[in-house]
Amino acid sequence: MIPLWRQSPGSGRIMKKIGRFLSKFFQNTDKVIWVVALGLSALSVLLLAGICDAGYVQVRTVQVQAAAAAIGIAAAVIAAQFDPEELAGIWKLYVPPTLLLMVLTYFVGTIREGSTNRSWLSLGFLSIQPSEFLKIAFILTFALHLSKVGDDINQPRSLVPLLVHGAIPVGMVLLQKDAGVALIVACIFGAMLFAAGLSWRYIGMAAGGAALAAPVLWFAVLSDYQKQRIMVLFDPEHDPLGITYQQNRGLTAIGSGQVFGIGIFNDNHIYVPENYNDFIFTFLGESLGFVGCFLVVAALAVLCARILANGIRSRTTVGRFVCVGVFAMIAFQAVVNIGMCLMVLPVIGITLPLLSGGGSSVLSVYIGLGLVLGVYADTNRNMFSG
Repeated sequence: MIPLWRQSPGSGRIMKKIGRFLSKFFQNTDKVIWVVALGLSALSVLLLAGICDAGYVQVRTVQVQAAAAAIGIAAAVIAAQFDPEELAGIWKLYVPPTLLLMVLTYFVGTIREGSTNRSWLSLGFLSIQPSEFLKIAFILTFALHLSKVGDDINQPRSLVPLLVHGAIPVGMVLLQKDAGVALIVACIFGAMLFAAGLSWRYIGMAAGGAALAAPVLWFAVLSDYQKQRIMVLFDPEHDPLGITYQQNRGLTAIGSGQVFGIGIFNDNHIYVPENYNDFIFTFLGESLGFVGCFLVVAALAVLCARILANGIRSRTTVGRFVCVGVFAMIAFQAVVNIGMCLMVLPVIGITLPLLSGGGSSVLSVYIGLGLVLGVYADTNRNMFSG
C-alpha cells in the first residue's frame, strides 16, 4: 500500500520544500552547537535505556526523553529563524501565559515522589514544569530591559527596576519551594547584570549584603533538613537522618566505573535514587568511567564556549545578553549538578543539561540554544550583506 503522503502531489511538494529548507538551514547554522547538542541527547536516550534495562525506570521515561529531544530540536530550528531582539520585543505574547502557568502551580501543582517542590502541572498524559520556561522568558525580557538601560545601568533609577525584574521570577520559583531552579534563575540574573557592566562597587555591596543575610537565612529560613544537607558535606560521618545515602551511593557508582566503565547495559549497576534524573552523571560514570565523564564535561564546556563566542560576535546588545543568559543557565546547571553527584555541593534538585531525564528541562535548553542560533544567523546575515 502506498503511503497517503506519496499519493498526493501537493504533499510531495511540501516535503521537498521542507527538505530544501532544512538543508539550507543546516548549511548556514552553528554546526558545533548542533553536533554537541545532538550527541548529548543521543547519549541521554542511550543512558536512560540502560537504566530502564537495569529495571530502575519504565520504558516510558526513555520514550518521553526521545520525544522531548525531537520536539526540542524542532523548537530550536523555529526559534533560530527569529532575531532574538524581535522575540524579546513581543514579550506580551509569551510572558503572561508563562506567569499564568506558574500561578497555577500554587493551586493545582503536583509534587513528584521524592521531592517537596510543587513545580509541576499535570496534563493527564504528561506533566510540565513551568519554571523551566520561565527561565527562557526571563532571559529574553531581561536582555531587552538591559539593552534599554544601556550605560545607565549603575544609576539607581535604572538599577532598582532591574533588581525588581530579577527578584520577581526568583520569588515565584521560591514560592514553589524549588530552591534549585531559583538558584539558577538568580545565577542567570547575576551573570547578565555583570555582562551589562554592573559596577564592582555594587557587586561588593551585594556580596557584603549576602554575608550579613547568611545568619538570618540559616536561623530563620532554612529548615533543619536543609541545614543538615549542608552540614553533612563538612562532616559526612555525622548523618543521623541518612541524608547522604543518595550521594554516597552515587560516589560508589562513579568509583566502580574506574577508567572505562562497566558498560551501559551491564547487569551489575548500583542503584542510585533519581539516577535517571538529577543523578544521571553517576550512571554515566559507572557505565563509561572516567573517560565518559571527561568527554561529557568537555562537550558541555565546548557548548558553553560556543554560546559565549556567538554572544561576542552579536551585532545587537539584546543578542549578546541572550547568549550570556543561555550560557549561565547551562553552565551553572552543569556545575551544580555535577557538584551534587561528587558530593561537593548539597542536593538541591538541578538537572544536567540535555542528559537528565525530563521533558521540560530538555525542551527549555533546546529553546535556549535556538535563541543562540538566531543570534548566529542574524550576525552572519549582516556580516555578509554589508
